Amino acid sequence: MAVLLLPLLSACTADPADPGETPGPTAAHRLADSKALKLPLDDYLLTTIDAGELARGRDSLMQRCLGGLGAPYTPEARGSADIETNERRYGLADAELAKQHGYHVPDMVKPAEDYPSAIMPLVTGEATTYNGLPVPEGGCAGQAQRELHEADLQGALALPQKLNMESYLKSQKAPAVVKATEAWSACMKESGHTYPDPLAAINDKEFSAATPGPHEKEVALADVLCKQKVNLIGIWSDAESEYQQFAIETNKSTLAEPLAAKQKTMAAAKAAAGQ
Repeated sequence: MAVLLLPLLSACTADPADPGETPGPTAAHRLADSKALKLPLDDYLLTTIDAGELARGRDSLMQRCLGGLGAPYTPEARGSADIETNERRYGLADAELAKQHGYHVPDMVKPAEDYPSAIMPLVTGEATTYNGLPVPEGGCAGQAQRELHEADLQGALALPQKLNMESYLKSQKAPAVVKATEAWSACMKESGHTYPDPLAAINDKEFSAATPGPHEKEVALADVLCKQKVNLIGIWSDAESEYQQFAIETNKSTLAEPLAAKQKTMAAAKAAAGQ
């Protein structure tokens, strides 16, 4: 089915962490593709690159743990991430993908396989001993998570994730973004497609089939080309960057904890993977 890869967005009530308003807008830079887009809060969140490094570190720790129990297993090598962190934050932005897949996300990388059933009790901790050796609490998976400090990280990420959701919602209503969205909608209408904004297009129920049809591909391509014509991605990302930077400055002291937690986990993951 067509998938909109955005953070989980929900209405947020105001509180001390609310980023509030940002300084006045500046001239937006032109940005035709969001594949390499980096936003200020990315430093405090797990990006797709971070998630890949964390997974490789976890795989190395799992391999070490299982080998120590006398059940050696080498996980299948992981490929690179299919979708970059912000690649579809403002909807589809790749003309070639639009032509080939419409709004559907192509299957680019085979996901890592589950561990064989014979050693799953060692992975999960269902077994308490193996070959006369004690299995770590929570299994090898639990031990890997502890060595990577993942529980601490997940708790610390709550604030940056909240700010990340808020910045998206606020930027969506920024005057420059509203104006650019209206220009995008007018451009789409010239192409014979009526949508108020890119989210309405990518979430059109007509495009929920298992595979994309010709009409979906046509709309998706027009969507991308209209984004490029009115510089919607550049304008939107600039507006959101301002909100995020303001949020970082406002919450500088409280954001120190998640930043330190992320750095601690990523350092442990890289060390485990031998990087």
